Amino acid sequence: MMRILRGLGWCLVDLDLVAAAALFLSPDVGDAATRGLGQGFGALLGAIALAAAALLLWGARGEGRLLAVVLGTAVAAAPVAMTVALTVPRHGLGLIFPAWHQSARATEPSPQYAYPDAAGREAALALVLNDYERLAALLRSTPAPDLLARDERGESLLGLATRTAIMDGGTLRDLEGLRALLAAGAGPRGEDLGRGETLIEAVAGARGKRAGIVLEMLIDAGLSPDAPMTDGRPALFHPRLAPEAARVLLARGVKRDVPDARGGADDWSPVTYQADLRQWATALVLLEGGVPRDHGTPPGSMLARVIRNGEAQITDDERADTAFHAFMAPVRR
Repeated sequence: MMRILRGLGWCLVDLDLVAAAALFLSPDVGDAATRGLGQGFGALLGAIALAAAALLLWGARGEGRLLAVVLGTAVAAAPVAMTVALTVPRHGLGLIFPAWHQSARATEPSPQYAYPDAAGREAALALVLNDYERLAALLRSTPAPDLLARDERGESLLGLATRTAIMDGGTLRDLEGLRALLAAGAGPRGEDLGRGETLIEAVAGARGKRAGIVLEMLIDAGLSPDAPMTDGRPALFHPRLAPEAARVLLARGVKRDVPDARGGADDWSPVTYQADLRQWATALVLLEGGVPRDHGTPPGSMLARVIRNGEAQITDDERADTAFHAFMAPVRR
């Protein structure tokens, strides 16, 4: 028994030392808050392994030292046990304490595209499969898909086509579904995406050339550039507003002097908000497009305060960004 326990202890010590070396020698990545954590944990794990090895060696030097061997094995096993307990809750402590089982996460069910009409369901399937020729044929057929119908999520065909057009990894060809639906008379409405976000909110936060084109198409088809997001503010206050979307909104006549509707932030403009998020390229587009710096007294005082308060958080990469310099040049004059 003593030999088996001692062998197990040494195996765990070896495992701890290998893990400590991997952590200590791994590349130092992360931001200022997390940099060096790997080396710190590696050093701590190495110290635990050495303490366990000392107990095992002392326990092996004479009779009646079973307690030292047990303690050494327990110390060496502690990091392994903690890793299992913290990272595998369903199979770690949950096996011993069923109440500790990780609760089932609420997941959104897969969309069924359950439009009330058969033509609508076929059109949705054509969009999902990127079969835009089939979609065009369905829109010309009789009966045609109901363009006002919603699926089980409250999403219209136009909303589905918009998501398809701006999805990651897509191509310019994926604009064809949206183009066909708009040509068939589908009018964009803020609630076309159902629950969660408005139509303009989804497109304004998307990146890439296609997102700008989609936003132009929707506004030209009747979507107001001042349409509200779910929090009631216009898209210029989108936390991920892309520079391309900002250019389109400005070109299509979005209101430039709108204040922030959040409580206590009515002296912020979209420029102030984007600068606070350190979205320098977007803030620059808005500033150059005629959006006021803020609504403070005197003008510019609130933006100056926001920049001053966030100065310590600006990274070296941001300071090297041309958009940062171009934005700061007029602001600091």
